[in-house]
Amino acid sequence: MNNDSTAKLGFFARIGRGFSILLILGVFAAIALAVVLYLRGERFDLRRTAIEGNAVVSDEEIKKLLPLGENLFDIDTDELETELGQHPYLSAAVVEKQYPDKLLVVVSERTPALWLAEGPLQLLAGDGTALPKQLDESGGGFDLPVLTGYEIERVAPLERYDDPAILAACRLCSEMQHQALPFFDELVELQIRRNHLRGVLASGAVIRFAEQTDPAVLTALQAAYNRELNEGFNEMDTRYAGQIVAR
Repeated sequence: MNNDSTAKLGFFARIGRGFSILLILGVFAAIALAVVLYLRGERFDLRRTAIEGNAVVSDEEIKKLLPLGENLFDIDTDELETELGQHPYLSAAVVEKQYPDKLLVVVSERTPALWLAEGPLQLLAGDGTALPKQLDESGGGFDLPVLTGYEIERVAPLERYDDPAILAACRLCSEMQHQALPFFDELVELQIRRNHLRGVLASGAVIRFAEQTDPAVLTALQAAYNRELNEGFNEMDTRYAGQIVAR
């Protein structure tokens, strides 16, 4: 075989190898394109949600903040968690993608605890954060005790009070809500006294709380309240160790 024939064979061999490589690359490109088109399809559009941890903010209110219809692969969960945390009644959120078309959203709320009077009426959360008076545009309010007789410079919405007495009152109301104690519904007013909090019920009866009231004491207070309710009482005092004193 002469040199020209050998050169031609080598040339065609190189073309064949190049064509094979292009063919293989084309196949991979076609597969990649098919995968991309599949992942970008409607199958992975956000259609379903599961929302947990909310008691104050409704599911519908939270869903308004979610990118329904957007492809799940395009959703940045960190960014979405930040956006949810900017809602005045949500302190934090954790978002988890559940393919093909669902988001799990677990929220922590700023739960309203009481109203602060002596000036413009201000709604406070259990941690002392000032909240908007209304949850949404529907105008719904909150039936909560009013903290009276305590003048203090007001903080702006979503700022937190650091005053010990206000924080004690907020924690007290928050814990009673957490335990779902029925007598909390009868508590209409809280007053800050030296070394204790004075609660006034709708009946006019008084309950005195220590500034730092143990949750177990509140549970015992509910039991004592139930016992004394039929006989009637003017005052109950939780400040004594191991007992609830009724007068």
